[in-house]
Amino acid sequence: MNRFTMLSNYLKLGMRNIRRNMVSSMINIIGMAIAICFAISIFIFTDFQLNMDSFHTNGDRIYQITNYVDQDGNENLWSDSPITLGPAIDSDHPSIESFARIEYRSSVVKYQSDVFDELVVFTDPQFFEMFDFAMITGNRKVLYDKSQVVVSKEMAIKYFNDEEPIGKELSFKFMNGQTKRYLVGAVLEEYPNNASIGFDFYLPIESFFDLGWENTQGWDFMTDATFILLKEGEHISSVYDSFERYREVQHASNPEWKIKSFEPLPLADLSTKAYMIEGAVSGGGHPAGRVALLIIAGFLLGMACFNFMNISVVSASKRLKEIALRKVMGSVRKDIIYQFMTENLLKCFFALIVGTLLSYFLLIPWFDIMIPELDIQFRTINPMTLVYFMVGLLFVVGLISGAYPSFYISKFDTITIFKGKEKFGSKNLFSKMMLGLQFFLAVMTIVGCFIMTEQSIYLGEKDWGYDPEGTMSVYVNGPEQYELLKNEIVNHPAVENYTASDLLIGRGITKLSMEIGDKQVAVRRISASEEYVETFQLRMLEGRPLTDRSEDLKGNVVINQKFVDAMGWESGVGQTFTLDSTQHVVVGVVEDFHYYDFFSPIDPVMIQGLEPSNVRYLTVQTDPSRLSDLEQYTREAWLAIAPDDPFDRIFQEDVFNGFYQENQSNISILMLITGIAIVLACLGLYGLISFNVQGKLKEFSVRKVLGAEPKVIVKIIGKQYIWVLAISFLIGAPLGTIGMMNLVVSIFPEPKAVSVIPFIVAMAIILLTLVVTVTGQIKKAINVNPADLLRTE
Repeated sequence: MNRFTMLSNYLKLGMRNIRRNMVSSMINIIGMAIAICFAISIFIFTDFQLNMDSFHTNGDRIYQITNYVDQDGNENLWSDSPITLGPAIDSDHPSIESFARIEYRSSVVKYQSDVFDELVVFTDPQFFEMFDFAMITGNRKVLYDKSQVVVSKEMAIKYFNDEEPIGKELSFKFMNGQTKRYLVGAVLEEYPNNASIGFDFYLPIESFFDLGWENTQGWDFMTDATFILLKEGEHISSVYDSFERYREVQHASNPEWKIKSFEPLPLADLSTKAYMIEGAVSGGGHPAGRVALLIIAGFLLGMACFNFMNISVVSASKRLKEIALRKVMGSVRKDIIYQFMTENLLKCFFALIVGTLLSYFLLIPWFDIMIPELDIQFRTINPMTLVYFMVGLLFVVGLISGAYPSFYISKFDTITIFKGKEKFGSKNLFSKMMLGLQFFLAVMTIVGCFIMTEQSIYLGEKDWGYDPEGTMSVYVNGPEQYELLKNEIVNHPAVENYTASDLLIGRGITKLSMEIGDKQVAVRRISASEEYVETFQLRMLEGRPLTDRSEDLKGNVVINQKFVDAMGWESGVGQTFTLDSTQHVVVGVVEDFHYYDFFSPIDPVMIQGLEPSNVRYLTVQTDPSRLSDLEQYTREAWLAIAPDDPFDRIFQEDVFNGFYQENQSNISILMLITGIAIVLACLGLYGLISFNVQGKLKEFSVRKVLGAEPKVIVKIIGKQYIWVLAISFLIGAPLGTIGMMNLVVSIFPEPKAVSVIPFIVAMAIILLTLVVTVTGQIKKAINVNPADLLRTE
């Protein structure tokens, strides 16, 4: 009971002192609240990232069988696997309960007058028995019927609005010209926001085999993903003994794509490793960014704690006689420590409340706007996780920020205080060390953020390797549509060049592994007709582009400079290599160009002749000022040619819009972090300078009486902080550079060399922070009235 009464008294005293010292208390609470807000938001973001797909009850027994392929001397991890691998593992191993394959295909989906291009997946019927995707209606065995399709909730609304979707018939027109109708057998509930795997249309894989694609049932055909489900109590190692046999069978079937080893990955790891998996079916970003945000959150909390320490000590200067009186009345040092620790925890509690509100109403919604694809919400996967984190955060920051002020203040001698000789704030080396550490963290954060911002700006301004303006592509479903559309538009006076291709720069280019001589090379392959180089305005370095010559249709190729470098050739033109039993001759070399985004490294690229049956895109090039008119003319021509197919046109200059939006979001987040670091640095500097000035007011009064000019006082106040900030900058700037460049190199394939700009900007910010913060205290010291302070001397 006595302890409860004592705690109650401490809390009352704490509330009274917060009201009495409102300015310093609010600075403490706001500074800590900003850091807590960022820490909570990053914790929620990290929890979301690390708990992807955790809602599947069988998740600990589900594995994707990925594989390593040796390419360019590197082992690349691929999602693709032989389409027969799943059935083979299931047949050979009693430890396997089930398996499911994923095969992507593009399709034109039609319901009544609604027609859209969609990405569909073919999968085994047991897929929905392995994965716990909730269903609004239908049953989990629906795909055992080859006439059924499962659709997502979003697609059900898109095609059927408020109609009952079950039993409705959808028409699917595939790239091989086959059209098949399916009945909607089930509708999925909206995917959880921590689902890294999820599609819009699921079709039975047996139906895929019936659609007439060639060579789709052997070990040489690679499907997009193979998942297995272990039986209860079984370990994944039970299937390892068969991997070598499967690898040998695959090698014999497909010598051009030699798997080095199979690698089963747990479902829980797929999202966190998606960045390193070629053709990953699960979503997930690079972990370096997540780690960097966690480190920065730690830095900001550290800065806030140092602020708290310094300002708490400053505020205590007004309570020295209260401390002395409590000691006279019988309080021991331990009681005063408990009192100040309780008051400190009370302030931290208020900071936690404010920080939580800031995170809920401001930062999390802002993150959701900056990164909309993540759908971040103010919650953790397990609700109690966030509660435990907040409680732990409260006690950690409370103890760290309150320990030094409590022990420092409680040591003051009673007699010294009553005599007015406490020398408060003089030569406090520890406080200056705290300021130095705080600015060290601030400098590391600011320099690091500006380096990353400079890299992001560099990427945003990077040359594409070709001129995208004035180029428009239209997706066509086969050679017949291509010929009809070509005949309608290529004679339009706005058309300067046109070409055909199977793939489109910016929409994904097939990556394959080629064995050339003794080298295994990963190559991106585009099949295109004549004038491809001219239409996309690729830049020839040597040789010539492909033409309509018969030898250019099958045999001759144009490659990029990366291909030349990968092969170690001095010149590409005239070089030969064999692929798919065909000898290819290099007739031209183009400058390296970006075909995906600027986060991805440029691979060797080859452009070969196009078989007419493989045409998928008609691309035209015109003057940018006439592009809009040409687009309207093409749209009208398409409606006459293919009224039942969607008009899917792509402006080439728009293909990287997603990258630019993401890049701009990264810059905005970095600027926010920089702003928070600056604010916390200002608060810390304000706290220590106030502490110092408070302890030197009598000295300044004596100097003024003796005739000291204001500039002398300015020099005394400023000189002891310049060296602290200088040391912080000299240590923090290089470490911040090293840390951020390690992050940059792991994310960006071709980072820009560090310039002096981040250091100049950081130094300017530090100096401006010093000037702004010191100015007010200098005015206070200059304007002090000596008579008020020296009357008792």
